[in-house]
Amino acid sequence: MPAVVITVAQQKGGVGKSTLAAHLAVAFAQQGYSTMLFDTDPQGTCTHWHAQRKSPDIGLVATSGWRLTRDLSMAREANDVIIIDTPPHAEMDIKVSVRAADLVLVPIQPSPADVWAVKETFNTIAGESRQCMVVMNRVVHRANITEEVRQKLQTLDIPVAEVELGNRVLFAASMESGLTVLDGFANPAQVEITNLVRSIAAKIGLAWRGRSSAEKSKDDSAAVSTTSSNNETRTKDMVAKKKAVKKAVKKAPAKKKAAPKKKVAKKPAKKAKPSKAQLTVIEGTGLGQKQRKVA
Repeated sequence: MPAVVITVAQQKGGVGKSTLAAHLAVAFAQQGYSTMLFDTDPQGTCTHWHAQRKSPDIGLVATSGWRLTRDLSMAREANDVIIIDTPPHAEMDIKVSVRAADLVLVPIQPSPADVWAVKETFNTIAGESRQCMVVMNRVVHRANITEEVRQKLQTLDIPVAEVELGNRVLFAASMESGLTVLDGFANPAQVEITNLVRSIAAKIGLAWRGRSSAEKSKDDSAAVSTTSSNNETRTKDMVAKKKAVKKAVKKAPAKKKAAPKKKVAKKPAKKAKPSKAQLTVIEGTGLGQKQRKVA
């Protein structure tokens, strides 16, 4: 079965076309679809992003409007989904990309300037008899302008996706390192893009094959949260035990200290008097000799 082709187009620049195209490609690849990203924008935003990604999960073809038909014919049979990123202000290139699409997504920001620009893009799409859908991007939730723009588009009979993408820095910041909001833990931006792609898949007849990365990350986060909660409980128990031990130690009667022993002064030893040397003196001669000891 030939690939389903989704073109992201808008005459106005700076509305998030390349960011949306990259996120679509990653979302479908994570669902197990063989996905190819076509970059027809001379600025090459998707090409630079793909080079930073360094992952084989998504193929990329950098091409131009006049070569697109030939390049697509080669890629259709080898892939399940093809996403085309288009340049702004290039009517002929956009026409070729729109003509090749099964669905055209038109990202706009909630502003009057974007509504004016989308009219021209919508006329191009209608001229090629292709189904399209506007994607509200960088939306400030609960702002009056968002609802006003949505109502204006409905009066113009332009279909608008129910899912809106919020004004979140994470969408653009993740692109810098070749990633998307789908390449990480669960976050509001991830939930938004997942819900959007799920609705797009239903519109073009592609099955949602399994859990999205947002749902998997949510489960992982829940598991981490449970582990953290258990660790926190153990830590609290240990702290409580230590406090109880300290409290018990404080209540225990203190042992009386033994009175210090009195020091008894030692009497100095008596010095022995030095003995005097004695000398024996013999007096007289013969039988009349007498001995006398002299000290």
